[in-house]
Amino acid sequence: MKTIDISGFGGGYEATCQAMLIAGMKWLREHPEFTFEGYKAYRNITGIVVPPETRLAKELDDVLLKAARDDMTGAQHQAVISHLAYIQAHGHEQWLEDAKKNGREIIEVDEADIERQVTAARLEWQQKLANGYNPMAEMLKNIPKDQIIHINPNDPKSMESAAEKVAQIIQSEK
Repeated sequence: MKTIDISGFGGGYEATCQAMLIAGMKWLREHPEFTFEGYKAYRNITGIVVPPETRLAKELDDVLLKAARDDMTGAQHQAVISHLAYIQAHGHEQWLEDAKKNGREIIEVDEADIERQVTAARLEWQQKLANGYNPMAEMLKNIPKDQIIHINPNDPKSMESAAEKVAQIIQSEK
């Protein structure tokens, strides 16, 4: 199947996004009446999953979670849902064409082999972690310190402070 790199992260993370996309596209073909009205998202905030509001949206979420082997991030969910909504509205070919116009590379994913790809990528990731790789340290190298929001879930003041910082970011982008 022709697709695009959804996450930019490669490995098991991207393979999981592709497995979710494939499963979601199949489900949408089986449910042509479905609309994405049951989904809500926060503007300019990635990775916060708002539970879907309709029965069919919950069913689609279950399909995506199963494709992700019950292990998806909020960012994966949000990205895949966004792509599925675009594909449903404009069609697969238009999605690819628009992605290419925006500089995205078109790639080929073997639908029949996606399970093996996810398994292999996850095993590689586990080995990398076992060998001392620290993904959080790598991520923090690329994020300006003033944009990192620390939260202590046991400290209400920490949660309040984080919410204020998020609100400031949203306000500054309006």
